[in-house]
Parts: sequence; C-alpha cells; structure tokens
Amino acid sequence: MGQMISQTEAPACSTGLVVPPVQKPAIQKEDRESRADLIRDSLGYLASKVIPGFFGLISVPVFVRLIGLEEYGRLAVILPVLMALGGAGAGWLQQGILRFHSASGASSAEGSAFDHAVERGTIYAVLTLSGAVLAVLAVMHSRLIVWVVAEAYCVIQLIYSISLTRFQAQLKPRTVLWNEALRSTAGFILPLALVLTLRQQGFSLILAGLALGYLLPLFFNGGANPLKAPHSPGARADSETMSMLGRLWRFGWAVGVWLMLCQALPVAGRTAIERYCGYAQAGVYASLYEIAVRSFSLLASPVMQAAHPRIMRCWNTGDYSAARTLIWQSIRIQVLLFLPFEAVGIAFAGPLTRLILGSAHSAPVAFLPLLMLGGFCWQIALLVHKPLEIMQRTRTMLCGMLGVVLIEVAGNYLFVPRYGMQSAVYVFVFGSMAYIAFAACYWKLSRQPASGSLDAAAA
Repeated sequence: MGQMISQTEAPACSTGLVVPPVQKPAIQKEDRESRADLIRDSLGYLASKVIPGFFGLISVPVFVRLIGLEEYGRLAVILPVLMALGGAGAGWLQQGILRFHSASGASSAEGSAFDHAVERGTIYAVLTLSGAVLAVLAVMHSRLIVWVVAEAYCVIQLIYSISLTRFQAQLKPRTVLWNEALRSTAGFILPLALVLTLRQQGFSLILAGLALGYLLPLFFNGGANPLKAPHSPGARADSETMSMLGRLWRFGWAVGVWLMLCQALPVAGRTAIERYCGYAQAGVYASLYEIAVRSFSLLASPVMQAAHPRIMRCWNTGDYSAARTLIWQSIRIQVLLFLPFEAVGIAFAGPLTRLILGSAHSAPVAFLPLLMLGGFCWQIALLVHKPLEIMQRTRTMLCGMLGVVLIEVAGNYLFVPRYGMQSAVYVFVFGSMAYIAFAACYWKLSRQPASGSLDAAAA
C-alpha cells in the first residue's frame, strides 16, 4: 500500500501553458488540515463511544455474576449468530448508504430516489432477516420464548443500525452520540431490571433487554428513520427508486455477506470450546473476548466512523489522492492509540482477568493481551481493505473473508480438542493477520491508476 499515494499531476490551462505542480508546502498544509478535520470528527465520535464503552465493559462482569457463567456462555454462543444474521440483513444497505450517500445529493430527484431506495431496502431486509432467523433457530432447537425474543432483537437492531448509518453518512457525530448513549444506557439498565424483577437467570431476559435498548432511540430519530421517506408518486419516481436500490444492492450484497462472516467468526471459537470444554469455558473465553475487543473498539472505531464518509466523499468527487491520504492517516492514528493500550493490557492482565471472571474462575494472563492484539488487527484490516471497497471490489473482499472463516473453523476444531481454550485465542489473532496480508497484497498487485474513473475500476 506504500505506492497508493500518487504525485499531483500538472494540469494544462486553456492558453496552452503548463501550470507548475503544487509545491510541497501547499500539499503538506492540505494534509495537516485533512488530519486536523479527521482528528476533530474522531473526537466527536469518541464522545459517542464513552457511554456505550463504559456500559459495554461493565456489562460483562455484571451479567456474568447476574445469570451465571454457564448462562452467559449460552448467550455468548447465540448472540454472535444473531449479529451475523443482522450483518447480512443490514450490512449491504449500510455500506451502500455510506458509499453512495454523498453522490445522491446532486439533485432533489436523486436525493428522493435515494431515500425511497433506503426505505424499500429496509423493508426487504426485515422480511428476509425474519425468515432467516426462524430457520436458524429451528436448526438450533431453540425454545419458543427464544424464538420470539431473537426475532424482535434482530429486527429492531437492523432498523436501528440503518438509521445510525444515515446519521454517520450525513456527518452528524452529535446525533450518533445521542443515539448511542441512549441505546447503551437502556441496553444495560433494562436487562438488569428484567432479571431482577422477574427473578430468573435465563439469558433470554438479557437478550430482551438488549432489544428494548435498541428500540428506545428509534422514537427520537425523526427524519433519519429508514422506514420513512418523502412521498414521490409516479412511475418515473418508482423506476428511479428501483434503479437506486439495484445500485445499492450490487455494491452492498458482497459486503453484507462479508459482515455476516466477520461477525460470525467468534461463533467458530465459542462453539468449538462449548463442544469440547463446556458452556462455562465458552463463557470464560467470551467474557475476555468481549472486554478485549470492546476496549480497543472504544478508541479505534471513532477513527473509522470519521474517516469512512470522508474517504467516500473524496473518492466520489475525484480527489483520489486525498482519499488515500485519509486511509494512511487513519492507520497511523490507530497504531498510536494501540501501543499504550496494549502496554496497559500486558501490565495489568492478571488483575483485569480476575476482575472480569471473579475469583471462582481463571484463565492464563496472556489471553487478554493476545485478544487485544487480535481486536487491533481487525480494526486495521477494515482500513487496509478500504481501497478494495471504494473500488467496488467487494467480491474480492468476500473471498478473503471466506478464507479467514475456513482458517477459524479448521483451526478451532483441530486444536481446541487437543490444546484447550487457549488455542482459540491464537487462531483468532492469526486469522486477523491473514486477512490484512491478503488485502494488502491484492491491492498492491492490482492497484488502478489514480486518475482512473470509478466505473472503469469497479469490479
């Protein structure tokens, strides 16, 4: 990826004279301004992660003690499955919104068609997801109450995710902050209230509380509600809407499957641990995994949230060099964030592990730092594959993720029976590094000229 940034070409003016190339001080000034804007918006999104991060971190030890490690292990197995289905159901539309939102405002007609396409896409996604959840839970032989709660969770989470993505595409970090703060607060308090009020320790109550947590912000989303769009009658408007929906689908379907596989990766490790070591050990692994990945996500994902729409806007307006510069700046920021984060994880791994699991359970002290490393690598992977995403090479991304899934499944089911739970940690880290290597090598071998058009470069 070191060759991604190209030099500025000297344009010719109408008189036939050649304009001198932009001097380095001017380029450096633009880079500094771009970096400052990126950092400013990242801080805005970081504020949106403070409350969700706090409740996300404390919810793990609280829920473990509230319902027991075995029930938490059951929740830790089924929740990634539901999140993976939600990623497939909403991911294609979310990525389509982020990719094409900035290009849809050229005229009011295009903007209206875009709004209606998002509305229809959300409805189609809800219907498809509902059927998929029923089929998966039937295979898992889940109880009726789990069916009902899981359906509600998936549908509400899908609608909320699309709504939040629209705010992100509109560069509204404060609105994202408000929604995420409300959702995370309710997502901690409501499950706690349900378990304490009903005096039951079933994981389905935690899942029901999480669903209600996603539901609450939807009442305050107003114009970004994906199920509401301005009325635009007429066959022509309907044709434009379907054309825009088709564009979103063609770009996003592979990304949606990619997100499903990415979110399903924890399932491979947890189900292997559950099968060979029991639900309690799966709960140990899942609780440490959640803390490690959520902790760094609290710092790193705001950078991604701020960078993604800016990268797409730069590319859609033809400023390819600025898009590539933003990618590199985001990677550097995340590396600088990770180094002290990992140092703290290594220094305090033992006390943190005991705090998470309690005195009745234990795990090797190396688990937490290694899981932190894996979470960092996956955040970097989301940036390393960004050139493939903006060039619409989504099928290539999908092939890479399929390879990682095979590594995860084969590695976990081969090594967990022999070496126990700790092997799942090493497989997780290796899989993330394998995807980074794949995306970086593919881009370097098949990069397009900076001046190439988007349509010509699309896969």
